[in-house]
Amino acid sequence: MRRVASRTKTIKSAATIQETLRRRPVLPNAEPRLVKKPVEIGGWEYQPGPCLIANAYLLHHDPDIYPDPYAFKPERFLDTQPGTFTWIPFGGGRRRCIGASFATLEMKIVLRAALSAYSVEPAAEGAELTRRRSITLSPKLGAPTVLRERDPVPAPQSAEPAAVVSAS
Repeated sequence: MRRVASRTKTIKSAATIQETLRRRPVLPNAEPRLVKKPVEIGGWEYQPGPCLIANAYLLHHDPDIYPDPYAFKPERFLDTQPGTFTWIPFGGGRRRCIGASFATLEMKIVLRAALSAYSVEPAAEGAELTRRRSITLSPKLGAPTVLRERDPVPAPQSAEPAAVVSAS
């Protein structure tokens, strides 16, 4: 039973991270590609010469792909994995960020540790603006938050004593 609960928490934390990265991709644009031979993408034909860039933010907020795209809905990813070509917060293909798996694991660990000990609330009202940091985006003000300590969960009481000590 404990293993099932742990797996459910893992799935929910993964869905929360995926939705967070969908709403606020760290890399707004994937690596630019120079068109070297004629290609058709999404019904548009491109001849050699232009440089094409996949915009993760626009893709992640396309209502044809993600209904109600500006709402935060982690349940989008509870039953299905994000699409290979419709969820690109780390870029895609051969040039996908080499640290994507590590970053995702790190987010899961931090989320689980923080949410098990604290309730998290935004420190300020309204939307936080973004700022560019080299090729990535980050919260302009650092995303100030308020952490409120959770009450510790009492350990379950056993009907039998854990140990019997005798003084002989």
